[in-house]
Amino acid sequence: MDQGQPDAPHPLVLKLQETLVLESKFQPHLQLSSISQDPTEITTGIRDGSAHVLRCLKVWYDLPSDVLFVAINLMDRFLTKMKVRPKHMACISVSAFHLATKQVYHHQKSCGAESLVTVPDTRDLVVISQCKCTLGDLSRMQGIISSKLGTEPGLLPVTALTFLQLFYALFSSLAEHLGVSALFSQLVAAHSLWLQLEILACDAACANFRPSEVALVLLCTQLDTGIAELGTRQDPSTGTKIMQLVGFAIELQKLCKIADSSFFCCHEVVLLILARYNAQCQMPHRQRLVWKLSQRTLRYLRPTDKLISIMPTIDEYVQLCVSNTMRRDTWSDEDWQSDKEACSK
Repeated sequence: MDQGQPDAPHPLVLKLQETLVLESKFQPHLQLSSISQDPTEITTGIRDGSAHVLRCLKVWYDLPSDVLFVAINLMDRFLTKMKVRPKHMACISVSAFHLATKQVYHHQKSCGAESLVTVPDTRDLVVISQCKCTLGDLSRMQGIISSKLGTEPGLLPVTALTFLQLFYALFSSLAEHLGVSALFSQLVAAHSLWLQLEILACDAACANFRPSEVALVLLCTQLDTGIAELGTRQDPSTGTKIMQLVGFAIELQKLCKIADSSFFCCHEVVLLILARYNAQCQMPHRQRLVWKLSQRTLRYLRPTDKLISIMPTIDEYVQLCVSNTMRRDTWSDEDWQSDKEACSK
């Protein structure tokens, strides 16, 4: 393969170039502060909290990663265009999630996919997400988001997942051409890539980077980690092919027109977010599980009511009298024997 131009497979390169043209159209530009004294202002913490809720909903409904990235993209672009109050954030995020599922569904249907995503029931989504909004609120908010962003049913926005899928397919094709497909799968695990990209998408620090930049930085980070773990165990010919993979990443950076300064800045942010996430995963869970119930749920459950006996109270005095009476009326074996002898006389 010619290292000067990443041209294999050619259809994927064309797809990448088409996606790069649309990248700026769906790029959010968040201007959120990390700390704010204004209670009516959205902070990065509020935004990240809403993004993590969307990720939980994606896991709960067993939906593909496309739904999560489309939902977060809709939410971030809406926050870019509109000034939002924190009390409306839950309704906005859940509405974006439901709108994203419908967009992915229509896209899969138009592409003739065999399996289609299941669009969650609106009533069930309101209850599960605990967004504290009505069905009418959710429907109206979806209409507002669609109107402000100009969404179309079958058109999906370009996200970091779009580029990561393209980059991974290009690298897999090159690895197959070089005869190191198994080694590449060992160096870069696809499942780990999607998981880490979801973590990055939930952090506002990555929201303003170009999606292609975040995707390429993450893939290069995984590749560097895999090569470092491999060490010097490979033979010289394999090492040469690995260097070709690294060189291909550099050519992709040039094709995407990503400056070195921006690439390194994004690389530092990605490493920081992933390090923080890995540190949280390794911490022991010392906090005890605590169930938080609303007053309505607590009144409905009433656990102490189940401890109340429904049997009538027994009067101890009456029971004592009955016991004595039964004792007097009961014959012993000796009394029965004496009565028998008296009758025989």
